[in-house]
Amino acid sequence: MIIAEALNKSAPLSLERRRLVEYLTQQNYAYLLAHANDSLSEAQTSLFHQLLQRLHLGEPLAYVIGEQEFYGLTFKVNPAVLIPRADTELLIDTAVPLLNSLSYPRCLDLGTGSGAIAITLCALCPHIEMTAVDVSIDALAVAQDNASRLLKERVTQLSWLHSDWYNNVSGHYDIIVSNPPYIAEGDPHLTKDGLPFEPQLALTSPWHGTQALQHIITEAPRFLTRPGYLLVEHGYDQENPVHALMKEAGFNHIKTYQDLNRLPRLTSGILR
Repeated sequence: MIIAEALNKSAPLSLERRRLVEYLTQQNYAYLLAHANDSLSEAQTSLFHQLLQRLHLGEPLAYVIGEQEFYGLTFKVNPAVLIPRADTELLIDTAVPLLNSLSYPRCLDLGTGSGAIAITLCALCPHIEMTAVDVSIDALAVAQDNASRLLKERVTQLSWLHSDWYNNVSGHYDIIVSNPPYIAEGDPHLTKDGLPFEPQLALTSPWHGTQALQHIITEAPRFLTRPGYLLVEHGYDQENPVHALMKEAGFNHIKTYQDLNRLPRLTSGILR
């Protein structure tokens, strides 16, 4: 198979086909266009068809190639972890100025998954001390592998904790961040866009998607310094209940930020 055939723009999943060829050849798109008449090897052609079949069955591209870019970093992913999404970069944009305003902040990432949030914050803020928590041993293994590869010698600024939210957490933190499960169980969106392949534990939560959010917000004051910051990602329709939960828990200066689609996606509060 020549590269031009693999890149066929008129074929279904044309963008995914392009990404597959980039992945198989380890070359960028400009190179591929310049070498469109070159041939893929037999092994590359065989693997291309195998991976393309998985895409046609609905499996997300990130799982098919085993990686996903987030905030300029490439994270290894598999079905044990949620695929990092562009909307979550809003949390990074919001947290970094807060972290940079503090001398040696301690940060807690609840439900770290692939480690995308914790590792990115460590990469951008070398002065922080991060603890990343997840209930899944398999997810922690993926996150630790990503940290070793992306943070290298600075991996020591990040520690890992196997815990169901705060259960095994001790001490106090200047900032708590979390992208918890917030989709309601049975939501029709769960049948689309590759979501059936992702870990449901990281996607759904009881009480119309708010149970995890309620637990994180309600218990946060026990683990925050004063002043302390809480940043949580949530569903586009959960701004009001999250505001109410934060206010009830004693947070002030509660503010919601919009995602790339101008939908409410992240809320922060300060505990004084």
